[in-house]
Amino acid sequence: MSRERTAEGAWRGVRRALQTVHLWLGLALCIPIVVIGISGSALLVQSDYVRRSFPPATAAGPRQPIMRAIEVAQAAGPANARLGRADLALREGDPVTVQMQPPGRRVRPVKIYVDPVSLKVLGSEEVVPRGEALGFLIRIHAFLTMKSYIGAKVVGWLGVVMTLMGVSGLVLWWPRRGQWRRAFFVRRGARGLALNLDLHHAAGIWTLAVFLIMSVSGVYLSFPQTATNAVLAVLPSGLGSGEPRAGFVPTPGPLDADMAVASAVRAVPDARAVGVQMPEQAGRPIVVFLESTRVGDATQPQILVMFNQATGNARYVDDPRYHGTAERTINLLNALHYGAPFGLLWQATVFVSGFLPLFFAVTGFNIWWARRRVSRRVAKAARVAPAE
Repeated sequence: MSRERTAEGAWRGVRRALQTVHLWLGLALCIPIVVIGISGSALLVQSDYVRRSFPPATAAGPRQPIMRAIEVAQAAGPANARLGRADLALREGDPVTVQMQPPGRRVRPVKIYVDPVSLKVLGSEEVVPRGEALGFLIRIHAFLTMKSYIGAKVVGWLGVVMTLMGVSGLVLWWPRRGQWRRAFFVRRGARGLALNLDLHHAAGIWTLAVFLIMSVSGVYLSFPQTATNAVLAVLPSGLGSGEPRAGFVPTPGPLDADMAVASAVRAVPDARAVGVQMPEQAGRPIVVFLESTRVGDATQPQILVMFNQATGNARYVDDPRYHGTAERTINLLNALHYGAPFGLLWQATVFVSGFLPLFFAVTGFNIWWARRRVSRRVAKAARVAPAE
């Protein structure tokens, strides 16, 4: 019996210490953490806005060869510009987007939008890194407006703090025997301290998974090399064979963009082409970008197939679906943080998760303040009682 009491007393001491650390970390760092969270949600909305701002292609009929769209873009683009990647029109209304790099130092690349049916130039734009507003949000979210080499470390360590807050919050939430049901919900009629406690606890447990996912993936993005080395140290690694599928017969060269795309689709099973990059110089490979069409493979980065333009032979295939567990874990963390590959539901979840630090900060502060007021009343009553 005494051992049980000793163990229970020790656990209470650990819990009080953990509660103190949880409280003061939250109070001290809530402002930058809230800024990171809200800017992340704004970043997701702005990214989607930029993606939807491309001019629509409205012409009806059969699509023209990709090479013709590239040639039209080259003719309409800046003089002597180097040809970059051409993104294919994947859906009805999408233009072919051809990126070009004008000559000169510090000159921004230009995107030319071409209707894939009529080959009409729909417009062009300077490629500002994800848009001016988007760039501003990135500086806030990734660097807290500090110099990148300093800000990335600060944001990374704040991600570590958020991870610790999530884990410690789970330990502090853990209900006693017989109280599990009420631990997941807000009690009816709760007010003041009780209401804030229930809101803090219930929201914390229901959103813990996404909170930890965003925190851990944020740490990876801030410390990619360190995180990658850590993952590689504990999980099996591998980059696949680099070879096309068995039985692949290459299209004889010389290849143009259309021939390379058709050959790449045959070289890689269950994938569709999304872009192509023609070589800038003779002897450089043609690179075709593909995405998986398999269910559940949306977490992977794009597949790359490199072709010898002169012979048509596949020089290398980088298919992330056949990477090792370590690489696939890293790819998954990256994809989860940005949200895009998992559809509207996950994007909405990621958007809402950006407001969780604000919610926890407000309810946590209210809990601290209410308890502080109660402690003051008790202390005041204790001082008044002897005089009476």
